[in-house]
Amino acid sequence: MEKGQKKLLIISVGISLAVLFAVLLLTIDADTLTALKSCMPGLLILALAMHAVSLLFWSGRIKLMCRSLGYKVRFFHCINLVCSNTFIASVTPSQIGGEPVRVYELTKAGVPGGNATAVVIMERVFDGIVLAVGTGICVFALGMFFGEIELPAVCMFAAYLAAGIFAGLVLLFLVFARNPKLGYAFMGKISNLLSRKKSPEKMQKSFKKFEGYVGQFYTTLSHFSGKARAGLAFGLLFTVLYWVNEFIIAFFICMGLGVEPTPALFLLSLIFQVLITVILMIPITPGGVGVAEISLGSLYALIIPTSIVGIFVLLYRFIFYYFNLIVGFIASMRIVRREAHLET
Repeated sequence: MEKGQKKLLIISVGISLAVLFAVLLLTIDADTLTALKSCMPGLLILALAMHAVSLLFWSGRIKLMCRSLGYKVRFFHCINLVCSNTFIASVTPSQIGGEPVRVYELTKAGVPGGNATAVVIMERVFDGIVLAVGTGICVFALGMFFGEIELPAVCMFAAYLAAGIFAGLVLLFLVFARNPKLGYAFMGKISNLLSRKKSPEKMQKSFKKFEGYVGQFYTTLSHFSGKARAGLAFGLLFTVLYWVNEFIIAFFICMGLGVEPTPALFLLSLIFQVLITVILMIPITPGGVGVAEISLGSLYALIIPTSIVGIFVLLYRFIFYYFNLIVGFIASMRIVRREAHLET
C-alpha cells in the first residue's frame, strides 16, 4: 500500500471510530441492554450476506457488459476488481476513487483501454440514473405519505444537491455521447493539460495515444447502442438489483435489533437509504466517514428507538464500510502480488 493511501486509511478509520464512539455515547442508555435481548443475530448475518450479494451483482454487471462487447472477463476477476475498488473508494472522498482501478483491471483482462473506460463510465451513468430517479421518487413519497415527518434541513439540502449533480452529469454525458466532435475537443484539452510539461515530441505521442483511447470509447458507445445493446440492458438491470438490495439491508438490521417490522418502517428506511447514499457521493471526507454516521443517526432516530440508534449505526457501518475495507484490502493485496510477480 502506498504511503498516501495508508495516511488516508488512518484518517478515515480514525474519523469513523471517533464519530461512532460519540453516537454510541449519546444514544446508549438503560434501555439499550433490554433492547439487545430481543436481538436476532440471524437477521444481522443475513444483512451482511446481502451486502456480499450486492458485490456479486456489481461483478455480474461488469462481466455481462464486457461480454456484450466480445470480451470474456472471468467472473472471479470481476469480483476481485470490485472488491479492490471498494477499498480505494473507502479511503478517497466521494467514494468514487475506485474507477481507475476498475479500468486498469479490465485492461489486464484483455479489454482495450477505451472500451474499459466506456464500460466504467456507463456503470456510473446507470448509477446516476437510478439514484437521481430514486431521489425524486423518495422526495415525492415523503411529501405525499410522510408529510408529518420533519427531516434535518442539512440532509435534505445535501440530497437535493447530490441528485442535481447526478442529473447534470448524466445530461453532460448524453451531450458528449451524441456529439463526438465536442467530446474529442474536450478530451483533447484534458490531454494537453496533463502533458503540458512534456517535450513537444512526447506531447504529440501522448495526444495520439489519448486520441486512440477516445476513438475506442466512442466506438464502444456505438456498440452499446447497436449490437451490444444487451450489455446496456444487463447493465441497467444489475444496477437496479444492486441498489435495491443495498437499500433494504438497513431494514433487516432494524429487524435484527428487534424493531417491529411495519410498512412505514420499510418505506422510510428505503427513502432514508436513497438520501444517505446520494449525500455520501458528495466529496467531503474519505469514504464519507463522519458524514455517514451523523446522517444515519439523525435520520434513523426518527423511526427507531433512540436507545439502539448507536448500535444500528455501528452495525450498518461495519457492513458497508469496515467489511468493504477488509475484503478490499485482501483483493488489493492479490493485485499487488500479481504485479510484483510480473515484474520479476
